Amino acid sequence: MTLQKNVGAVRRFAKLARFGAWLQHLPNKIVPAPFRLIQIGSAFWQSRALYVAARLDIAGALADGDASAETLAERIGADADALYRLLRMLAAIGVFEEVSQRRFRNNKLSTYLRLDHPNSLRAMVLMHNSPAMSRPWFERLEQGVRSGSLPFESAHGQAFYDYMDSHSQRTAGHCVAET
Repeated sequence: MTLQKNVGAVRRFAKLARFGAWLQHLPNKIVPAPFRLIQIGSAFWQSRALYVAARLDIAGALADGDASAETLAERIGADADALYRLLRMLAAIGVFEEVSQRRFRNNKLSTYLRLDHPNSLRAMVLMHNSPAMSRPWFERLEQGVRSGSLPFESAHGQAFYDYMDSHSQRTAGHCVAET
């Protein structure tokens, strides 16, 4: 006899999790090893580009239409050429779509960066890439691997959840303040 209330749902979730794990390893099987290592090594750039797009609220500025890099730059207060390069990078990895030369629109991925999306992930992207969350990875990971200490605790002087509890207003405000 099982005490689980939703055995079927748990089994379906487990199958989906296994399928997700298989999909995650697929690039390693089909992409040549040197190219895959370069992809992994430059993932930080992609993450930072996504962070900047979220901070600038590019998805919100595009809303349900398309716009030129120049128009978007005016809307968000950015340099048009630099914004164009950022959007080209993001479009190349599947975030945003370049519909014609220097014109972009939201796509399936970028719509989740909109504040008005019911399942918006904008705050999560902002939090994960905030200095408080990313600094331990840049400054303390090697030290942590060598010594066995936790990089987050080393950087902030407290455990992750303790930090979140003691900085809940600041962490929530960080994401809200950047809208």
